[in-house]
Amino acid sequence: MNEKEILRRTSRSFYLTIRLLPRALRDDISLAYLLARATDTIADTGTAPLAARTEWLQAARSSWPSGMCRAVPWSTPQHDPAQRELLRALPRLSSLLSGRPEPVRVLISQVMDHILEGQIFDLQRFGPGAPPLSDDELMRYVYLVAGSVGEFWDSLCRLKLPGYSSAAPDLMRARARQYGQALQLVNILRDRRMDEILGRIYLPAGLVALAGVRARKGLGEGAAYCASLRSGRLRYATLLPALLGWRTLSLVDTTPDPSITPAKVPRGEVRRWMRRAWPVWWSASAVGRVARVASE
Repeated sequence: MNEKEILRRTSRSFYLTIRLLPRALRDDISLAYLLARATDTIADTGTAPLAARTEWLQAARSSWPSGMCRAVPWSTPQHDPAQRELLRALPRLSSLLSGRPEPVRVLISQVMDHILEGQIFDLQRFGPGAPPLSDDELMRYVYLVAGSVGEFWDSLCRLKLPGYSSAAPDLMRARARQYGQALQLVNILRDRRMDEILGRIYLPAGLVALAGVRARKGLGEGAAYCASLRSGRLRYATLLPALLGWRTLSLVDTTPDPSITPAKVPRGEVRRWMRRAWPVWWSASAVGRVARVASE
């Protein structure tokens, strides 16, 4: 199984975004995603002791990127064939990273340091009987595992696509960070009941409504980010997660509270939103119109 096939089988809806990106970004985004997905796979290996998973993540962070090559033995307990192949491919992925220009290597290393910190925090914070995250802990966590990804995305665009935006760099970076955090809040809201069963309470009941407000606001910042992009292809690819995020929140709002089945946007609806978003490719002014319809 080659890297492209592994990517298709492990990235689910994000694969839609990756394959639509401008060629200058596609390979670097794909590589960063696969590296982060590999560490997440190890963090979620429930058949392995918590201490062993934490120790591996800490070692990977302290010896980045060479420590990633020691992940191959973790492929054995994986039930999903794509996840097994992903972990077996890590030596190749590490070699690909080494061959990237230094500015790209630095950006990927920075975002992976944040992601690993967030994954380690997640494992260490939720022991048996652990209380819910505080609001400060929640927002720090969603920054580490997703807000930092938004910053990486924006930095890579600035590096590889000069003049990619019509807005000020600081504003674009802030919007990208809030967009990433919002997408992670959507995931947390979607998976809240299942996470509670597993002993991970990211959101106490009293913060659920606030998290929904923050998620919607952050998705709006993501739409504003997209409207400032000069490339139609990049606008279209970058907006799709926001559209699906809004639709997911609508499903969460209408799902019976005791449900433990995560709300997912049906494939047919995903395809409809991909068609509805086509005008964004040709006109930045269409972003606001499409976003308003999706957020209703």
